[in-house]
Amino acid sequence: MILHNTCSTYKLSYKIIQIIFVVVLSGSCVVAHGQKTDKVKLKNGDNITGEIMSMKLGRLSFDMDGPGTISIKWEEVTAINSDKVFEITLHGGNLFVSRLDSFLILHHITNLDDIVEIIPIKDRFLKRLIGDINVGLNYTKSNSILQFNFSSNVYYKIPKIEIDFRFNSVLTSYARDSGLAKKQDIIGSLRRNMGPKFFWGSSLGWQQNTELGLSSRYLVSGVLGLKAIADNHNRLLFSSGLSYNQEQSVETSQFSGNLDALFSVVYKRFYYSTPKLSIDADYLVYPGISDWGRIRMQGDLNVSVEIVKDFLIGLVFYYSYDNRPPAGSVSNDDYGLMFTLGYKFGQ
Repeated sequence: MILHNTCSTYKLSYKIIQIIFVVVLSGSCVVAHGQKTDKVKLKNGDNITGEIMSMKLGRLSFDMDGPGTISIKWEEVTAINSDKVFEITLHGGNLFVSRLDSFLILHHITNLDDIVEIIPIKDRFLKRLIGDINVGLNYTKSNSILQFNFSSNVYYKIPKIEIDFRFNSVLTSYARDSGLAKKQDIIGSLRRNMGPKFFWGSSLGWQQNTELGLSSRYLVSGVLGLKAIADNHNRLLFSSGLSYNQEQSVETSQFSGNLDALFSVVYKRFYYSTPKLSIDADYLVYPGISDWGRIRMQGDLNVSVEIVKDFLIGLVFYYSYDNRPPAGSVSNDDYGLMFTLGYKFGQ
């Protein structure tokens, strides 16, 4: 009986030891897996260890024990090591999914400037989001004009597909009347890459500009485009296609349909020296097809400077033109210049 109890106790103790061993081993594996083992070598000779969060728009986001997440200019990096899997985009537009170390060896990458983007496969959604939120308030005492601006842009990228959502609202109050002049845009767009240089895209949106007599316009567009430049500091895109819209003037409740051609140019420039500066510009032309001879144009320029981490001051200029504006328009064109304060994320 005693022998039987002793054997039972021994077996129970052995089982407990096994369980403890498995738990400790599993915990060790988790800790080992969570260790920051990625390495980066800088031009000044420093070697730092941490975790690669992403590399977008010429900046490497790198998480270190102690300092936390830091931002490193990509041109300051001379070597990089990681055995984790990333989505890697090259200068020519080619996209690969691979372990970083294996990719550098397999493709004989000696110049890191050939790499435009590095995105971890894990936590894909959050790590791919790039965006900003901006507000502006301007007042001119001489003519009692008060102008308020709010805008937001959110950009999301997955392999071969880029999604962009933009919202912009400019409200202007004039002393001469009690009404508000409104210029507002909500545009969602999708771009699908076809190889390194070409893409097709579509967009769906709503617009309003009471200065041009436009109470409401719903539009859908489709384009083919060329990525003329895509490197760590520049983006230049050309596209053309068709756009169909239903618009309503400020003087009627009826909508009218229009088919237009569409030509656009988009340019982005990034400077990451101090101060950090970015330039976003786009210009769109809509020559009328169903309303032959009508031409609409829209241009936007946004220059922003980072004053403290992730907070910006900016200058925004917009210009809208319609040679045959809807009934009730004040003018053929509308333009404005505004100062804004903003916050950016995911960059």
